[in-house]
Amino acid sequence: MTHIRKETIETDIKIGDTNVARANVVLLNVPLTEPFKISLGTVYDYSGTILELDSGNESGFGEGSTIQEITGEVPAAVYETVLQILKQLKGNRYLGVEEFLEDVYKSVYSSPTAKNAVDMAVHDLITKSIGIHLTNFLGGGLKSIPTSLTIGLGSVEESLRSLDELKKIKTRIVKVKVGKDAGLDIKRIRAISEHLDGRDFYVDANQGYKLRDAYRVAQVLRDTGALFFEQPMDKHNLQDLRLLRRQSDIPIMLDESISEPFDVVNAILNESADLINVKLTKSGGIRKAFKTLVTAQSYGIDAMVGCMVESKLGIAASLSVASSLSNVKYTDLDGFHSISRQPFDGGLEYESGVNTPATGTGLACIPVKERW
Repeated sequence: MTHIRKETIETDIKIGDTNVARANVVLLNVPLTEPFKISLGTVYDYSGTILELDSGNESGFGEGSTIQEITGEVPAAVYETVLQILKQLKGNRYLGVEEFLEDVYKSVYSSPTAKNAVDMAVHDLITKSIGIHLTNFLGGGLKSIPTSLTIGLGSVEESLRSLDELKKIKTRIVKVKVGKDAGLDIKRIRAISEHLDGRDFYVDANQGYKLRDAYRVAQVLRDTGALFFEQPMDKHNLQDLRLLRRQSDIPIMLDESISEPFDVVNAILNESADLINVKLTKSGGIRKAFKTLVTAQSYGIDAMVGCMVESKLGIAASLSVASSLSNVKYTDLDGFHSISRQPFDGGLEYESGVNTPATGTGLACIPVKERW
């Protein structure tokens, strides 16, 4: 593990009764245990920006890690944007978290990953300062939640080997990445479905198909008992997503199409989604992700909380959000499994297909700074 860049800045920001005296911003690069292959590309390393906000009494930590093809941000840009946001807000006074984050959201166009790092660090710091776990702050309770684990793109044989590895760690729900070659994907889905030994599964195309191929795959998913079909086509193509939903008997989950509350309303008006997948990174942080989930809940839409390739810190934050609303029926919070060395301990533990949050305040994560 190496840090590529690191900077400390004085911030002098006050949020309610909490002072944010200074910030440490670190850009880390850590090899993955194996490449992560999806239809949008292949990831070989974890490249994440870690933000520490220091009040003098407590430190709150946030993380920004993304896939460029999803949010449009490269690691160096996330790092620089976090610095720019904090410098721009230096010396400001805010009544509370909502007012502070409104300024964060307005400080720069888009850049959700950078905003997520700031949002997460502030939530961690505030909840530590008042002595409460973030999950309880959001209205949830500390509970164990099953998570899916992922089989990346590859041959039929590679997919079955990956499934065997997931069985060894007692995975309960299997996610299969598809979207490059519909013919091969169909063979993989059929082979995997025959070796699940009672486990649930679903597939995620990451926008990889056109309508014709998406329909072919949807029929196989129906026949093999998949839970749902995640993001079959381009995130903007709600018309074809609606057609697929009407023509197939498999629930359609939208992921890349959903970044904020408006996207939920738009998907519902276009009749293009049965389920949604909310990620903190896409949303720009905990608060907007929460609002997006509440919007879906108000329309009777169930949800998944997902992740990028993130450390235990980011996954712990996502688990807190997932625990806070009753319409979150699924989680896909396996992003820390492939990072070769963790920059944080604590936060949560994985066992037998289930994530269990650590007790404590904030996100209950312990920085391993010698790895920074």
